[in-house]
Amino acid sequence: MGAKIAANQPLRVGQFSAYHGDRPDGMVELLDHGVDVLTGDYLAELTMLVLRKNQFRGGLGYAAAFVEQLEPNLPRIAAEGVKVVTNAGGLDPLACADAVRGACERAGVRLRVAAITGDDLRAGLGALLGPGAMLANVDTGESLAIEGEEVLTANAYLGAWPVVEALAAGADIVVCPRTTDASLVVGAAAWHHDWGHEDWDALAGGVVAGHLIECCAQVTGGNFAFFHEHADLGLPGMPVAEVAADGTCVVTKAAGTGGLVTVDTVSAQLLYEIGGPEYLNPDVVVDLSRIGLAEAGPDRVRVEGARGRAPDGRTKLSLTYEGGFRNSLTVGLTGLHLAEKLTWLRRAVERVVGAPETFEDFRWTVVGPAREIDGDQAEESAWVVISARDGDRAKVDRAHFADRIVQLGTSNVPGFYLTTPPQKERLFGVQWPCLIDKKHVQTLVHLDDATSFEVGWAPWTEDGVGAPAAPVDLPPVPGGPTARVPLGSLVGTRSGDKGGIANLGAWARSDEAYSWLRAELTVDRLRELVPEARELKVTRHELPSVRALNFLLVGYLDRGVSSCLRIDPQAKGLGEYLAARLVDVPQVLLLSQLPSSP
Repeated sequence: MGAKIAANQPLRVGQFSAYHGDRPDGMVELLDHGVDVLTGDYLAELTMLVLRKNQFRGGLGYAAAFVEQLEPNLPRIAAEGVKVVTNAGGLDPLACADAVRGACERAGVRLRVAAITGDDLRAGLGALLGPGAMLANVDTGESLAIEGEEVLTANAYLGAWPVVEALAAGADIVVCPRTTDASLVVGAAAWHHDWGHEDWDALAGGVVAGHLIECCAQVTGGNFAFFHEHADLGLPGMPVAEVAADGTCVVTKAAGTGGLVTVDTVSAQLLYEIGGPEYLNPDVVVDLSRIGLAEAGPDRVRVEGARGRAPDGRTKLSLTYEGGFRNSLTVGLTGLHLAEKLTWLRRAVERVVGAPETFEDFRWTVVGPAREIDGDQAEESAWVVISARDGDRAKVDRAHFADRIVQLGTSNVPGFYLTTPPQKERLFGVQWPCLIDKKHVQTLVHLDDATSFEVGWAPWTEDGVGAPAAPVDLPPVPGGPTARVPLGSLVGTRSGDKGGIANLGAWARSDEAYSWLRAELTVDRLRELVPEARELKVTRHELPSVRALNFLLVGYLDRGVSSCLRIDPQAKGLGEYLAARLVDVPQVLLLSQLPSSP
């Protein structure tokens, strides 16, 4: 096993997994490139519910795919002294750590494995749900109105210091449960650079580095708005953050892989699911308003300017509970008279399953041409996605919902067909994000010798006053003739989900373009461009140092991905939809549209 690398060198952290189901070869790719630490994220918000359902069926509560990916690479990891930090532990980090130890034994290597626990608060919900307890939803302000036994998962977001202490105790592989995504990287960097609890700016830089690489290829050309400007991005490579002692970093990617790393790809990922310019982490509050990005060579971007301050005494608690049942069916319609077909079909569906208002939620989504066109059958077809959910299982079960729509097959519109067979109803969970006092969370590190020790939280403050916003000095909005073009002709977009909130970011590539974007894309204008947001609470945040705006659309995704009936329940395509909307842009901006560094 290799020795710890020199303390004065940047730590090379490679992210090999962005979610449970990511491609399995990322670990090999990064080992071939050369890294000091491998980090892997498996826990999207929905994944905790998926793992709980696995446990109900007698399955595993952790990401077994991690162990499968890890085992063939263990000889190299051991020989090269690479550390591994992951949240693959999910709901059962102790069992995951045992599985890793079994893999090490089979591979013939001796590596020390640590597990972290303390996030799972189901057993202590009685105290949290006691008299006077609110557990207010941080997005909506609503109070939780359920009993403790209805809760499926209750996981506090842990920070980086348990990872630091596990590595300091000699662990080679650290298995975490629910931990903030960035904390995997922060923990490794803080251990390597010997950061203290109050090295706020360095910790903030570590959080930014972790945030940028947590979604793997999304920072190396995947899900990238300006992909069309490049001939062939291929399969974008896995990302690497070279984290320096002061918390600044260089983002790059595995050598010889597809994709690219530019100021644009990093800007896009910086905006992904961040909320406002204050990025909250249990160990540090990060001020993103002064972040600077600059090209540092081919496929290398330097990231600096993060500022940190002490967090408050709370951490996020994510609850899921049973919300009811849902069902869905897709009907195909082809050719002429589409509007009339849709009207007849909708009336018939409402007669056999009930009016929309009789369900907790009912959604009728038409995907396809708005008018008849001259093409093949697929091009002249529309697909109607009919979805409903309700607390009353009988309303949406197969017999009363899906089968009744199927029974219209020969008694409704011509050309009626289904894209899939009718399904049984499915249980859905509600995601409930709230904040709890850190005193309710006791974090333990468990070592190979069956010993364990507690790791406390870093210092916090009740002050909660952030730094003043960075000054904005921008050129005037260009005048002159305009052209009506898609917003994406000038501006990049990136979108995603946080519980029931859709996060929608947009960034410009020059100061002049940002001046125009800042003036054009107000909350009211966004509501015009995205009709689904017209009745929602929408908040706009500015990040002028990276020429960006970020919008939070509260309730756009209802109560989280499991409950949402939209065809895009994680808002992944919302940014591309906004980019396709027509706006009036000064022609001088279109003529000068070239990438430039902030």
